[in-house]
Amino acid sequence: MESRLLTVAAVVECIAGLAVFVLPGPIIALLLGAEPHVQGEMIGRIAGVALMALGAACAGAAVDTGGAARTATLGAIALYNAGAGALLLLFAATGNAIGPVVWVVGALHAFGGVLGFNAVIRRRAHRLA
Repeated sequence: MESRLLTVAAVVECIAGLAVFVLPGPIIALLLGAEPHVQGEMIGRIAGVALMALGAACAGAAVDTGGAARTATLGAIALYNAGAGALLLLFAATGNAIGPVVWVVGALHAFGGVLGFNAVIRRRAHRLA
């Protein structure tokens, strides 16, 4: 399950990161319902690079079955997904994000966070057994 989770995360984060890097304005508008200014587009591009880096780390950890890097990467992707999901859902719930996909993207991130934390807990429990 860990390898599949990390592989899916690697693919999704790299594709999302590339999309935000190349087309920050339309992606941000689709997600939040507002066109960003030039500064917002630059922040979007930086976030896109960060997502691609996270995807690359997940790809590496997917093939590292026993290393500490795998556990750390699982924890990192879980924290990212839980945090991004919570922020997106909160932003949508307060009416600050009205993009057509914000609820779906927020829920998918929250679900990814749950899966990631579950994998970390199971991995640590297995190590202690």
